[in-house]
Amino acid sequence: MADPGAKRGRFTVLPLPNGAVYSLVMQQLLTYIEGLEPGDRLPAERTLSERFSVSRVSLREALRSLESMGRIEIRRNSGSFVREPHSNPMTDYLRRVVPGGETSLNQLVAVRAALEDRVVLLAGDEARDYSAVHAHLTQVESEIADAAPSGSLDVRFEALLARLTGNRLLIEFQRTTHELWIETWGGCGRAPGDRHTLLTEHWAIVEALQSGDTALARERMAAHVDRAAV
Repeated sequence: MADPGAKRGRFTVLPLPNGAVYSLVMQQLLTYIEGLEPGDRLPAERTLSERFSVSRVSLREALRSLESMGRIEIRRNSGSFVREPHSNPMTDYLRRVVPGGETSLNQLVAVRAALEDRVVLLAGDEARDYSAVHAHLTQVESEIADAAPSGSLDVRFEALLARLTGNRLLIEFQRTTHELWIETWGGCGRAPGDRHTLLTEHWAIVEALQSGDTALARERMAAHVDRAAV
């Protein structure tokens, strides 16, 4: 049977920096925030890195993933705050019925591609304020300015676009998919793309939205997420 992803191309898969450490600190952070309440502030990065005996680089990557999953909110110059201390119930259910590991990656790609396409369509449906998206991308630029390209599971950009739609159900489905996306790739110790490339693609999507060209934005989002994983 022909590979359904052959015409779409494949992700450039890169190892996560310190993949084993990343997975470990993610689990430690997830367990830690389950004992907190929405709005609680997490200890400073230095405190957390010492508590979990990991570098601040590994800790920051895990915190970005938690924010991508909607579990915490990172406020510049203020710290990290709990948004949702517990996993989405839909995610818990899907963990039980969907096989993990590489066998799930292409299935996740298909689901995520459909969701992100709808997010872009609704986000570009009328005049929107993209200032929060711009601020995020500008912050990411400063974070990676001097960093070497490395695998990244950061999907905060897509989550910000979903918030613009105001569609709570779509946001929750996206959050579930993002949780599974991060867990599955992270469990393999790999990521579909590096932060520099992802940032360039994110800027291209938002620029198309701002110009009012929703069709182009959808095309760019499809090129961004709809590729064969394995």
